Amino acid sequence: MSRTRDLLKIRGLLQQRRKTTETAQAGARRELAALKDQERDPEYEEQAQAELADYTLSTLIEAQRREIMLIDAALSRMDNDVFGECVDCGNEISLDRLEAMPFAIRCEEDAAIHEQETREAARHTGSLSL
Repeated sequence: MSRTRDLLKIRGLLQQRRKTTETAQAGARRELAALKDQERDPEYEEQAQAELADYTLSTLIEAQRREIMLIDAALSRMDNDVFGECVDCGNEISLDRLEAMPFAIRCEEDAAIHEQETREAARHTGSLSL
């Protein structure tokens, strides 16, 4: 299969994943709204459970929002014919990597370097805050 066909297949998977994520996000929003609309029982345990559910649903909705943003960015890169190009070196990102991580913006080598630099910066920042 040619790279172009493979990228079209990935586009279809991204579009399907976006629809699925939007549907799940709408469900989570409905659940969160229902949770906020119900009367709160003054019982401490029930209140704590409701707050935990509220936190969990809010976190889920935020994660889904981020995923939709990543999908939209990947689709935009496809529309601009730069999908699959490493932002650091400009080389093609392997199809195996794109199939596993369709949001990837770096080739495997540059991603490893970026991750190492990020860890070192976090370690350095962490030592400054002590």
